[in-house]
Amino acid sequence: MLGGGRGGSASGVTGRVGGRLGRLDQGLAVRWRIAAALLVVASGAPLLPKILAFVQGADVGWDLRVVCSSLDALRAGVDPYRHSQPFPLPYPVLHLYLVAPLCAIGAAPFVYGPVFVLIAAASAVMLWRVVPATTTDRIAVVAAVALGLHGFPWQVATGNVAVVELPLAAATVCLLATRRFRWAGAVFGAMASLKILPLVGAIAFVFVPASNRRRLEAFAAAVGCFLSIHVVNAVVFARWLPSYVHQLAGRVPGGAGYESGGLYNQDVVDLVASMLGLLGLGGPVIGFALAVLGLGAGWLVAVVLSDDRGRDGMGPAARASVVILVVWLFLFRQKPYAFATFVPFLIAAGYGAGRTVATTTIVTSIVVPAALRNGFWQVPVLGAYYQLLGAWAAVAVLAVGLRLGWAGERGNVAPRRDSHDATPSGA
Repeated sequence: MLGGGRGGSASGVTGRVGGRLGRLDQGLAVRWRIAAALLVVASGAPLLPKILAFVQGADVGWDLRVVCSSLDALRAGVDPYRHSQPFPLPYPVLHLYLVAPLCAIGAAPFVYGPVFVLIAAASAVMLWRVVPATTTDRIAVVAAVALGLHGFPWQVATGNVAVVELPLAAATVCLLATRRFRWAGAVFGAMASLKILPLVGAIAFVFVPASNRRRLEAFAAAVGCFLSIHVVNAVVFARWLPSYVHQLAGRVPGGAGYESGGLYNQDVVDLVASMLGLLGLGGPVIGFALAVLGLGAGWLVAVVLSDDRGRDGMGPAARASVVILVVWLFLFRQKPYAFATFVPFLIAAGYGAGRTVATTTIVTSIVVPAALRNGFWQVPVLGAYYQLLGAWAAVAVLAVGLRLGWAGERGNVAPRRDSHDATPSGA
């Protein structure tokens, strides 16, 4: 009886202490979320003048005007790669018809702006399938899609057709989460067919947690869908294929049509060239060579982070997304609006590492670019690459979170193994 009484008292004390600790943890979590929300709001506040200027009809939508003028050139029977305005057309002709309905009713901001917002909202809702069904997490996803890496604001400002990549990236993540790897690969290949360079991320399908056959099928689906779209474009619009290939060749580093880096080309090639320029060295070719070496290093990092030995808790969407993100960090010619495509994979990879890591990664993707872009952090040269540095910072946070989580898993597994191994000897 006495022993039972003492046990009841001890359990009561333990329960009270546990309750206090639980309330303390909840209080800290609430305060942390409030602080994160305030950071997100503060980061998004500088966008308000841009939104007002957009609504008032400022000079926006210039990329959409390129596409619409190219469609006009096609109807007139002239080369769209030579007669587009105000800039040369950078896409396959086939992809122009993605936004042909917008061009038919007018490329004005009040027309395409709501359409772009609806596309982003639909993408965010799609991504709710891979996050916990809580209000906080769903709001975090919407904030990430709208503000993460400053990509979507650029898409709205430019009216760029790359907005179609956002729902395709979200669909890729959802299909990976349901282990429909071949469909995920096909959708990813379709997504990459617009900008071409994102196709290097297809290497991620080699690392999904599945049999070798299913991995190869997913990878083949990505490459096959990509090639199929370009073959169709080459056959249907063969007349303009030489012009398309010519403009592609001219846009590589060192080419006649290459655009230097900084605000409008946030990539490793130009970042390296800019840093070397401070030393009186550099040039796009040298930067490209160094970036290729970096890409190789990035792939090695991706392999390490995606290693599934003892990490079965990390789902296929998260594991593939980590590889895609790390590889994409070394792409060249990343326009500012292209960073919106990073966000669905950033969300999937973050939640694969846990809610805390995910929310921290999302906040980093919003705060770091905003701070560099709006002059809160005065960093010579690097400030112009604020989106690239934001992506690097977000993936660094993700990588640290993953490594800490895996270290914790090893720590939990080791005692269980010791006790299991000790059982026979004690028998």
